[in-house]
This record gives sequence, structure tokens and C-alpha cells, in this order.
Amino acid sequence: MTLKNTFFKVVNANFTMYLVKDAMRRLNPLLFLLIILFPAGLLQARPDDSTITLMRIWEDSSRTATAREAFRLLKKGSFSVMPAPALKPGFTSSVFWMAIDARQAPAGNDWYLVTDNAHINRLEWYGVTNDGSIHRLSVTGDYYPFEQRPLQYSSFVFPFTAGFETYLLLVDKHHESLNVNFTIRSAAQLLAAASRENLLNGLLTGIVVLIILFGWFLFATTRDRVYFWYSLYVLSVTLWIWADKGLGFHYLWPEWTYFPSRSRPLFAVLNMIASLQFLQVFTQMNRASWYHKVITAGKLVMGIMALLILAPIPYQQMNEPTMYFLRILAATSFAAILVVLVYLVRRALGGSREAKVYLLAIVVFAFCALAEALYHMGLIALPSYLEKYSMFTGIVLEMIIITFGLASRFNSYRRDKEELLVQMNIQQKQLTDTIVAVQENERKVLADQLHDELGSMLSLASLNISALPQDEKREQAAVILGMVTHTVRNISHQLTPVAIEKYGFRHATEDLVRLANTSGKLNITLVFIGFEGEQPYAVTFHNTLYRIIQELVQNIIKHAGATQALVQVVEHDDVVSILVEDNGRGIPRHVQEQGNLFLRSIRTKVAYLEGQMNVENVLPQGSLVNIEIPLSYQKNSTK
Repeated sequence: MTLKNTFFKVVNANFTMYLVKDAMRRLNPLLFLLIILFPAGLLQARPDDSTITLMRIWEDSSRTATAREAFRLLKKGSFSVMPAPALKPGFTSSVFWMAIDARQAPAGNDWYLVTDNAHINRLEWYGVTNDGSIHRLSVTGDYYPFEQRPLQYSSFVFPFTAGFETYLLLVDKHHESLNVNFTIRSAAQLLAAASRENLLNGLLTGIVVLIILFGWFLFATTRDRVYFWYSLYVLSVTLWIWADKGLGFHYLWPEWTYFPSRSRPLFAVLNMIASLQFLQVFTQMNRASWYHKVITAGKLVMGIMALLILAPIPYQQMNEPTMYFLRILAATSFAAILVVLVYLVRRALGGSREAKVYLLAIVVFAFCALAEALYHMGLIALPSYLEKYSMFTGIVLEMIIITFGLASRFNSYRRDKEELLVQMNIQQKQLTDTIVAVQENERKVLADQLHDELGSMLSLASLNISALPQDEKREQAAVILGMVTHTVRNISHQLTPVAIEKYGFRHATEDLVRLANTSGKLNITLVFIGFEGEQPYAVTFHNTLYRIIQELVQNIIKHAGATQALVQVVEHDDVVSILVEDNGRGIPRHVQEQGNLFLRSIRTKVAYLEGQMNVENVLPQGSLVNIEIPLSYQKNSTK
């Protein structure tokens, strides 16, 4: 990985962390609202059951009785009084007939029979007049299109119609688990309940969707698989809840009669697969461990189960195998949860932060799910809010806990990347310093060779020429030789500014300006503040500053056509500022933006010293170059 790539990744990570924190800040009001709604639901009063009329029930184990036979058995007294408005046989191979005496309903209102189970395969609603005539009013259930329901509602609602004294309801969910509660509500009560349910469903679903989008955003930003599986996990459990509440059949697949009865087991299996995969990635499970092998095998088994659920097999005609399959599915899920709990407890006791977060999250969700399951089994009573939204609330709380855990994980990821960038910056600077030092040494060697060897040879040649008889050719040769000697001396000084080593940076700069002014065509004013006494800077720092000033002065001499120039060098406590201004023809805009060899060379040196450079034209003519070099990385550096 290159330093540039790492830098951009860390910058991206910092920006993402800002958005993460911003998202957490925006989630806080939602969490606060959720915390308020949860106890508010606990304090809600249950629906007024004073309107519940006398209900009777009869179990048809043969599943062959007709409505007329059921009414005849009702008259004979074969129906038993329901002690509570609930039907909870669990796994059953029977169908059930329920009778309702509509004459006990108060007059003056439209009444509805409401169920809280959205997954009954077949329901038949009959009305019986006072002369014994039986009329089938509606047939609905999971095996029928959603529009066939008497009322467009997520669960099943059956209206009381004028002219009927008794109602019969066939409840058919044979060879599956049946748990359903009944209430009889007025139109006003039903409308208020529907409004409340739509509000809560929208609120809770919106929070979950926000969490899913947040996970996808983190995955797209960091490419960390944990956020991808986290999003799939939240999505799968949300779809399962929507399927369980009947929202999926109501809004997502209302015409697909093949899918509603399979949606809950399918999404339950997919949820287990996604949660197990997320667990492995989130807790960084050891691939060689026994837990990893068992969980991987469990995912494979559940994947096969998902394919069997989707297979075009008429399960309604395969009663016994279907019941056994559902029981195997429940047992497999229970075994997987048990293995996960054991693994998380061991990792949490070992100090794993991820295991502690995940364990806390699933304990919260399991508590809410268990409460709703016990309610549907008729073992406990819950407030009306928790009757419908205990599991939904549990998943929202679980996801919020895991989201904060992922944010903490992302923060650790960001810190690791920042530390890596700092280390790589230090290594890169050390490498650059080494390269610059090697270049300076090579320049010094070359300059010494030019000065000592070539200079001495030129001096010898000059001595020999002076010994020749004086004539015009000797004078010309002496002039040319003097020019060559001067050029070699200038090249030697440019390669290595000897004055810096002998007299210091300030004196070398003053000599540079003095030589530039000798031509008489250009007058440079030098303002030099600081750099007096012993300097706590590396030789390479002084050399680089000198070369920057040298190139700026040479550019004025060669290209600016200026007559006046200002060079200002100021040493502050934390920065060195270099300002060079002239009254020449200026620097074209395209050269300022794109740069030529001269500007690129200076910008490279400024960037090496971690400084900033600004170039602009000065009206009516001339140019100004302003450079600032920080001293934080230069002081007390080694030579």
C-alpha cells in the first residue's frame, strides 16, 4: 500500500467517522422517543373487553364438518364456552369452529371480530339468521389473495352484518402452530387501533430502515464485510417481523398467494443465516475453532431448509411431513441459539468487547421475543403495546445497541489507520531526508572536484598562458579561460553553497543578492530578520531555503525583465516567511495554475519542507511570491 493511498483512506475514514458521529447524534432523538414509547406502551390500558360476547368453540379433528353440521352441533350443546377470547392449541392437526352470539353485542354500533394472528391459512365466516339459514359471508386466509379479506387490514377482521343472530368462524391452520386472540371492537375502536398501529409500524420501520442505510453506508465507505452482513441481518429480521405482523402480505406481496404461508419460516431461516455470519465476522471468530465449524455447518443446513421452503411443493397436502419439518426447523434454530450463547458468554468472559455488545443486544431482543411468544401461548398477559410490538421493539433496541458497537469498532479502525499514517509519514520523511542528504553529499563531491581538480587545472592553464609572448591570441585565450574559470566557480557554488557551511545561511543569502546586483541592471533590496547566532536547524533545511531563494532570484534575472526587486526573509517563532517581489512583466495566469519547470521545482522544495506557496501578479506590473515554511519539524533535527 502506498503512502498516498493510505493517506486518502485515512482522510476518507476521518470524514466517515464524522458522519458516523453525526448519525449517532441524529439517532439519539429517535432512541429517546423509543424509550418514551416503550414504557408508555406498558402503561397503556388494554382494549375494552366489555363488548366481548359469549364465544363458544368446537374442535373438528376430522376436518370434514360443514357449516351446517357445525351449527347443528352448536344447537346440541357440543360447543364449549371459551374461558378467554383466545384459541391456543399450539401444533394441531384439527380445525376449529367458533360460534358468536351477536345478540349480546350492544346496539347502535358497527362491530367487528378482530384476530391478532395474521397467518391463519383458511378462515370461513358465516352468518346465521333467526330461521336457521346459513350464509357464507367471506373466505380468506394466507391461501387467498389479500384483497379477498372482508376488511383491508394486516390481520383478519370480520364485520357483523345486520340480520344475523349467530356467526360461525372456521379456523383452519392444521399441522401448524395455532395461537390466536380474538376481540370484538366497534368501528371507532378499530379505527383508533389501526391509526395507532400504522403510526408505530411506520416509526419502528423507519428507525430500522435508517439503521440498514447506515450499515450500507459504512460498508460502501470502509469495504468492511461486517457492515454488509449487519445490514443483511437487520433486513432479514425486519422482513420476518413484517411477515409475522401481516404487513408483508398487506403491502409487499398482496397477490402472491404462494408466498404468505412460507414467508415467516423463510425469513426466519435467512435471519439465522445472516445473524450467524454477522456473528462470525463481528466477533472475529477463529476459523479453526469448533464453534466456527459448527456454526458454518448450521448455516449450510439452514440454507438447504430455505431452498426446501421455496421449492414448489404443495405442503398443504403433506400434513405430517410439514409438521415434522417445522419442528426440525424450530429445534435447529434453538440449537444454533444455544451454541451462539455459549460462544458469546465464553468470549465475553475472555474480555471480548464485540462479544459483550452482541450478547447484550441478543439478550434484549430475546427478552422481548420471549415475552411476545409467552403471550401468544396464553401463559402471560401483556399491555396492548407489547402484545403487538414487543418483538419489533426488541429488534430496534438490539440494532441500536449493535450500531453503537459498530461505531466503536469503526472508531478503533480510524485510530489504527491514523497511527499507521503517522508511522508512514515518519518513515517517508526519514527516507526523503536520507535521499536529500545523499544528493547534497553527491553535489558536494562534484563541487569539490570542480573546485579542486578542474579549478587547479584551469589555474595551471592560466599560468601557462601568461608565460606565452603577449599578443592578441594570448589575450583572447586568457579572457576565454577567465570566463570558463568563473563559470566553473559558479557551478561549484550552485551545487554546494560553500558560504553556508563557512559563514551561515544569512551570509550566503547576502552574497547571493550582492552578486546579482553587480550587473547594475537589477537592484535587489534584501530584508533579512532572524537566523542569527547558532541555528538549531539541519544543514539540509538551510540548503533547501537557500536554493528556493536562489531559484526565485535567477528567475527574476532571466525572465522577469525587472529593474527593482525585494527579497524578504523573516524567521518567526513557528514559521519562516519568504517574500520575493519584482516590477517585471509578471507571471502568466496559466503558468501560475499549471506551473512551469521553475515553479514546479520551487513547489517541490516547499512541499518537502511542508510549507505553503502563493504566487500572484502585482498591478500595474510585476509579481509576488509568498512562501511560509513551518518550523515544527525543522528545529532540533539531526544533521
